[in-house]
Amino acid sequence: MFKNIKLIYQRDLKAIFKYKAALLTITALCVLPCLYTLVNVKAIWNPYTSQEVSKIPVAVVNEDQGTSVQGKTMNLGKQIITQLKQNNQIGWRFVDAGTAQKRVRAGKYYAEIKIPSSFSADLASIVSSNPKKAHLDYIADTKASPMGYKITEAASQNLLNTIKKQFVYQVNSTIFSYLNIAGKKAQANESQILNLKDLIINLGDSMDLATNTLGDISDTSSGLAAVFTEIKPVISASQNVNINQAIGESNSSLIKSVNHSVNQSFNNLHTGLTGIQSDAQRLRTLTNQLNQTTSSASKSQVSALTSQILSQIKLLQGQITPLISYLNTINKTQNLTGVANLISQLNDVKSILSDQSEQVTQLQRNLSSGNSANARLQQNIASHSYSVATRLNATLSTYNARVKSELNAIQRNLLSANSKAASVLNNVNGIRSLNEKSLDTIISGNQLVSQSTGDLESQLLQYKGVIQQASNQLKLTSDNNIADIISVLQNNPKLMGDALSQPFNVKNENIYRVSSFGEAFAPTYMALSIWVGCAMLVAVLHTSVPKYHKFANLKPREEYIGKMLLYNTLSMIQTMVIILSAVFILRIHVESLFLMVMIGVVSSLTFSVIVYTMASVFGNLGKALAIMMVAFQLAGSGAIYPVQLDPLFLRIVQPIFPFSYAVSGFREAVGGPNVGTVVLDFFVLICMLIGGLLVGLFLKDFFRRVTARLLNDFTKTGIGQ
Repeated sequence: MFKNIKLIYQRDLKAIFKYKAALLTITALCVLPCLYTLVNVKAIWNPYTSQEVSKIPVAVVNEDQGTSVQGKTMNLGKQIITQLKQNNQIGWRFVDAGTAQKRVRAGKYYAEIKIPSSFSADLASIVSSNPKKAHLDYIADTKASPMGYKITEAASQNLLNTIKKQFVYQVNSTIFSYLNIAGKKAQANESQILNLKDLIINLGDSMDLATNTLGDISDTSSGLAAVFTEIKPVISASQNVNINQAIGESNSSLIKSVNHSVNQSFNNLHTGLTGIQSDAQRLRTLTNQLNQTTSSASKSQVSALTSQILSQIKLLQGQITPLISYLNTINKTQNLTGVANLISQLNDVKSILSDQSEQVTQLQRNLSSGNSANARLQQNIASHSYSVATRLNATLSTYNARVKSELNAIQRNLLSANSKAASVLNNVNGIRSLNEKSLDTIISGNQLVSQSTGDLESQLLQYKGVIQQASNQLKLTSDNNIADIISVLQNNPKLMGDALSQPFNVKNENIYRVSSFGEAFAPTYMALSIWVGCAMLVAVLHTSVPKYHKFANLKPREEYIGKMLLYNTLSMIQTMVIILSAVFILRIHVESLFLMVMIGVVSSLTFSVIVYTMASVFGNLGKALAIMMVAFQLAGSGAIYPVQLDPLFLRIVQPIFPFSYAVSGFREAVGGPNVGTVVLDFFVLICMLIGGLLVGLFLKDFFRRVTARLLNDFTKTGIGQ
């Protein structure tokens, strides 16, 4: 068997070198496939560079008449044209409307972008009482080259982004800078500006409440610790000691200081409860606005309202939390009924605010995912705001009816205790009844409370300055004078305009080094060239051995393997020419030349075995199948477009295409190998190689009679062989 296989292979090689025509034909078959890669990859090497796309003509027509804002002329159309003349992104052609229309319809221009006469005026109308949305006209020749259409479409989008950036800059640096002196012309934005002002002021006020409350708690605890520390030595003193003289005037000053701190902290509690009523009313107003928005309202409008509502909820939570903490501190030793009820009511409000915050966040997620506003959710949010306002009114009623009297009682008791301190301390028998260990515990506890609240107060004070500064400046402004408010919020109009027109930069970072469009496509055309080369071989060369006397009794398997060796050899030569020409002529970047050669070897063997087997087993029908598989594999292997964009059928059969794994292997060699991907590619290609061999070895004889009869009948027709 092996002897006959060797004889077939040697006979074919000798025939090639014996006849010049054969040698010339085989040489052409070995070289021609590489041209498929060289020509196509070179043609699309970098089609999106400015040098290339500048050859694609696109008409630009500027009919903008300009406008005047506060006595200053503004013509954004001329500014855009000036920028485009310095932009080589595409072949801009600056012509009149008639010329543009004629040449686009004639196919000489790929597209037309027209800036209408009212462009600047419509954009500037944002500061008027009747704002209009400006527009551009983009007319494209969709029957022209599809790639040209996509390039011009991308260029037009880039132009739109440029215009948007220029417009935002102009709006912030030129138009809105006049708001500092325009006053009533900002009425269209008055509610948003006032909302921002109120939020900053309320935040500053809540910071004062929190830090003052913590400071009062710290001072009170420190004062009590000092009092008990001075009292402690009296326990071991003589009955004849003059307690008033021992304590001295410093204790009297300390008592006054403690009394002042307690009085101030009680007043702050009332101020805090009163202040959050207005904030709750503000929350209710915002949620009512949200509930009244219809389905036709823009998502940006609803999104802005939800952001304001969340800020207001956080503000209320920040005001309520220190009040609850302060009341808990008071109630630890007193167990006052009114204070306990007030704590419970504030906790209920805090719980409602938490539920409302979750609902607003859910509404924002719905908008972000592209859904429309949920009317039922908006009603629930508004209902929660009504509950918050109602319960906060109840807390103020509870304070005035019960808590205030209980706190006043505590204050009176403290004053009475302080006034009687000297006489109590003079009673040595009573003093000796005190437990010294209990006093130590009281002193340590008050010192710990003082230190903890002092540390927390210091942390809050780090952020208080910045917020308080802005809050104090805004308090000096009137709600009727929008210009003054904007002058506080807007420091430098030009700087703000530039920052808002381009709020962030994008840093591009590539995982693999594939720098050009052609390099990215090279793996596809290399694999395609190898398959086309195999198809060319079976189209020109015979798959059967001439029936000489020494080959008269060949077995089908001997003939199959003997002829296949020639196809494998020639395909391997084609593949090496393809790889070397791509690397040294096109100079594509290759991360691993060794891996590329190995992928080429395995792909060549697999492709040649599959194509040869189809032609050998099924004759002309197999050759046709080999050509047809080019179309299926190119469309369904993910070589050009992501496989996720293919029809369902191609996505299902894609794993059985050898083309997919050859392209993947070449990509790994070009961009940088991923071990798992490389191993999978080699494994599948080798399995397909073995599968092709098994089909040829065991089915060739089975199909020989059927294919022979079809071939004879087809030959008799005289239209083929």
